[in-house]
Amino acid sequence: MFALWIECFKMGLRELWRHKLRSFLTMIGIIMGVSVVIICVTVVQGVKGALIEDIRKAGKNMIIVITKDLQTAGGVRGGGGAAASSTVTIADTAAVQLECDAVAAACASHQIHMQVVSEKNNFNVPIMGVTHSYVAIRNWGVSAGRDLEPFDIVAPRRVCLIGQTAQRELFGDENPLNKHIRINHLSFKVVGLLEPKGFNPLGMDEDNTIIIPLRILLQNLIGIRDPSGFLCSATSDADVDLAVDQVTALLRQRHKLEEDEDNDFTITTLKEKEEQARTISNKMTLLMFFIALVSLVVGGVGIMNIMLVAVTERTREIGIRMAIGASGKAINRQFLVEAGVISSVGGIAGILLGVGLAILIANKIGVTPLISPAIVLIAFGFSVGVGVVFGLLPARRAASLNPIEALRHD
Repeated sequence: MFALWIECFKMGLRELWRHKLRSFLTMIGIIMGVSVVIICVTVVQGVKGALIEDIRKAGKNMIIVITKDLQTAGGVRGGGGAAASSTVTIADTAAVQLECDAVAAACASHQIHMQVVSEKNNFNVPIMGVTHSYVAIRNWGVSAGRDLEPFDIVAPRRVCLIGQTAQRELFGDENPLNKHIRINHLSFKVVGLLEPKGFNPLGMDEDNTIIIPLRILLQNLIGIRDPSGFLCSATSDADVDLAVDQVTALLRQRHKLEEDEDNDFTITTLKEKEEQARTISNKMTLLMFFIALVSLVVGGVGIMNIMLVAVTERTREIGIRMAIGASGKAINRQFLVEAGVISSVGGIAGILLGVGLAILIANKIGVTPLISPAIVLIAFGFSVGVGVVFGLLPARRAASLNPIEALRHD
């Protein structure tokens, strides 16, 4: 029995080789279907990985707390004068740091866009006022100079850290360390240059920033008392949910909220944003996968069409085989194997094309291609299945031919 299948396979290959152009045109649908499946899944998964990595780079187990309904542009990274009505205070931040065991560090912060002037240029830069440990929570290194020290915050000193984009705009190629910038009427000394961080998932340039002590920003530059919120980091990734519960309970207690009252603050975590990104990406992957499978079905229709033409062309050949003893099952098996060979060869070609194009496209858009062996096998298996399923009708038509009428066919 196995020998019969091998012989049918060889005959199928000979038939493909005899009609090379027609076979290739028949396989195009399968090739494109398999390659599109692999490209879509690989690139979308690569984008998902890059997005999650960008979210993780924003901070270490970071939790963001802001005043509820505060009109900000991106949480604690926005705000301005609107924070005059903030319900989150610097004292809240200190209490969270002191009383929440699952919180490793907490940092009050507030941001506003302001015009900054240097000796060479002036540029509109987001100014971030912070307390101590902001750079550590954001997992952000200092490439030159030093970080803000506790005394800089307490005094407070007119010193600042500058991001890579702000440094280029204000100082060009010059070293900004120990040079001065002016924000409104105040002069600040640059004591540190931040490491490049790039764009966040919202498309904001993280490197376009200047970090100064929070008290100077609130009292001397914008004249308000409380920040828009604060950042904190959990002791570990596993403790993020516990930290959120502890922070929520403490703030409700400090704000004297009744059980039936809603929180007057909003808490979000990078873990939540990561899960959202993963969920959306997985749904997009599934959608693209099913859309790509449609092209495989179209390829299967092409196989059925060509196989029906082949049955008509080979009617006399089928009649001769039946006349010398070939059974209907043998004829049926022969055409099914030929359909399977077409779809299998097309599937292999589609895998090679898909993997190559997926790597090329992923590199072009700057993501790491995540090629899943499972998806490759599924795409190949589906292509073979499509070939066999759509080869059933031509195979049955060939097997049902009357031998006498087939022999009379020209």
